[in-house]
Amino acid sequence: MLAVALASLTALTVAPAHETAAQRHHRKGVHCMDVIERNDCATEQFELVLEEDTRDRELVTDAMLRLIRLYRKADDADGLAQVLRRWWDVGTQRQSRGHVAYGMRFVPAELDVLFAVDIERLRDAPVLLAAGPRTPEYAFTCDDQVRADILMTQRWRRAERTAAAQGITPAQAYYAEMDERRARRERYAEQREDRREEPEARDQREPIFSALPCPLAKALGDDGMTGWRRISGAASHQDFGRSMMIVDLPDADAKLAAAQRRGTLEPAGEQRWTLASERYADQTVHILRVDLDQILVARADMVEPVVEAARKRRRRMNRELEKLARQVPRDSAFYFVMTRAAVAGMGFGGMRRGAATMLQALLPKPKGLQVAVAAADVAGVFTRVPTDNPVKGRMLVSLARTMVEGQTSDDPEAAAWLENLDIAEAGDRKALLAAYLIDAAALEKLIY
Repeated sequence: MLAVALASLTALTVAPAHETAAQRHHRKGVHCMDVIERNDCATEQFELVLEEDTRDRELVTDAMLRLIRLYRKADDADGLAQVLRRWWDVGTQRQSRGHVAYGMRFVPAELDVLFAVDIERLRDAPVLLAAGPRTPEYAFTCDDQVRADILMTQRWRRAERTAAAQGITPAQAYYAEMDERRARRERYAEQREDRREEPEARDQREPIFSALPCPLAKALGDDGMTGWRRISGAASHQDFGRSMMIVDLPDADAKLAAAQRRGTLEPAGEQRWTLASERYADQTVHILRVDLDQILVARADMVEPVVEAARKRRRRMNRELEKLARQVPRDSAFYFVMTRAAVAGMGFGGMRRGAATMLQALLPKPKGLQVAVAAADVAGVFTRVPTDNPVKGRMLVSLARTMVEGQTSDDPEAAAWLENLDIAEAGDRKALLAAYLIDAAALEKLIY
């Protein structure tokens, strides 16, 4: 017992070589939280991490995610709001660049919706692996049979855990959960039926970054996207068919050359190919090398201007979209941004003219939308909506909180999901903020 205590004390007090102040506070906070289970000590140390002038964003993100859990456990609403308000700024520069794909600078300005998935970061995320050891493979495989096998295996494992806890057989637990899923689908179907008279949003073609990742992976000789570094996509909110995809691809030279030898990619010029087996929007699909290990995928009529822009190194990307993307913390495992025009068009486009006009007058005009996902021991989904009117913004925060409280009071299932949602106004009152934390157990249920 004494040896354990001495080891714990040594781990807490002896700093590794070249340890920064932020790293020291984080190490002490983890020790307080995970080893000696003193939440007050952990809270103090993680708060000190946020006060340090550091650019170690991953360290800061972990500290903030832990603080959110600690503040929620302590029912400290003020502390919770303070962390939420600082998430977008602490430990990062307001204009990060590395997480925006280089090739995006050549896409046309009409594309006003952007997303990126850091596959490498998600592949190693503790929360995904805790949700199921093959969860990253499940998310990125292109083999339907592999996905089905992972799904069934994971559901059976969960049934075994439930059976052990409740004293029933795994089969009973498995079929009870199946019945629960069926009942949930029926409830959602009834809710959609109740809203059947609402005007439908206009039909949108599936964007290229949704339709073609797996055909591209198979053409490159991959079973899925698990071995890729990152996938990014951009689209026009007015027509998702006008969209492009960029893939950060390890060993691009070897993969492209092998695909050309197999005939799955056909040469179409210098550092340019066509995807032999696929068409998109009734056009040939072109693949363009835009950086060392980066390829851009687009339909035929959209690729030529990109070729010209890349040749002249001429930036074409929507400036507003680029600014919003660069404000996203660079350690995000996933992010999604939209310009103000895209938010207005997609948010109000399906409404009747009178209702849309009234809501646009009452609500603060959004200057865009930013969503970022951080993945550590828990996953955090952070949303930021820059606004033009602080007074209306504060009203909307109050309205959103009231709606959440009303939903949770009438629906226990919704209450269970929404208890980890926090809504706040930014410290400078220029943005609406929301954060949602998902632990491994909830993520497992959400995915499987």
